[in-house]
Amino acid sequence: MRDLFMHLHEAEVLNVHWTREIEAEWTRNVFAKQTADPQAIQDCLEGMRAAAEGWEVAGYAKHTGRFEFVDAKDRHVAAAAYKLLLDDWPGQPVALVTQNIKDFPQRAFKDTQIVRYAVAAYLDGLHAEAPDIVAKVAEGCRRKLKTPKLTREEYIAVLMKNGCQGLAQALANRWSVECPVVAKDGTLHYATERSFSEAERQQAWQPKALKAFKAAG
Repeated sequence: MRDLFMHLHEAEVLNVHWTREIEAEWTRNVFAKQTADPQAIQDCLEGMRAAAEGWEVAGYAKHTGRFEFVDAKDRHVAAAAYKLLLDDWPGQPVALVTQNIKDFPQRAFKDTQIVRYAVAAYLDGLHAEAPDIVAKVAEGCRRKLKTPKLTREEYIAVLMKNGCQGLAQALANRWSVECPVVAKDGTLHYATERSFSEAERQQAWQPKALKAFKAAG
C-alpha cells in the first residue's frame, strides 16, 4: 500500500508527508513482524524521501497536548498533521491516513480541518473522484513491482487482503478479472472455487471503518 501512495503522490493526485518519528515507528514494526534486511529498509526510506520533496514535518511537538482524545502513543501523528495544517496547507483540509483509525477519534480534530481516514476508505474516495487517474496509477504501480511481480488478479488479491474492497472490485471490473471474496477467517476465495450464500457474501463484503499524511503499511 505504501508503494501505491507514493505513486499517487508522483502523479500529483495527493501530497504525502510524514515525520522522522513515523519512519522510526514504521521500521520498528517491520522488524518486529518479519525478517527484513536493514539495508533494504534504508534504501526504501531514501527512495521515499527522494520521491516526495518536502515530505518531512518537523517542529510539531508543541502541539501534542492538544490531542488528548488521541491514543497517547499516536499523539505525535496528530500533532504533525496539525503542524502541517497550520504551516503548509493553511485554509485547506489535511487528511490523516492510518491503519489504526480507532486510535484517532474524529472528535479529537474538532475545530480543525483535519479528517482522519482508514487507508481503504481514503483510496476508495480517491477512486470515486478520479477513477481513470487512480486506475492508471494502480496499473503503473503493479507493473513496477519486481519482487514479486504480480498479475492483475494477484494485485487485486493484495488490495483485498489490505481491506480495500471497493478499489479492488472497481479495478477488477475495469481489468476484466475476478475479484475474490473475503471469508470469515480472512482467507480469499474465488467464485470458481466454491459458491457463497447471499448472507455469507454480504458479511464478507461488509466494509471496514471508513491522505496523505501517514503513508505507512
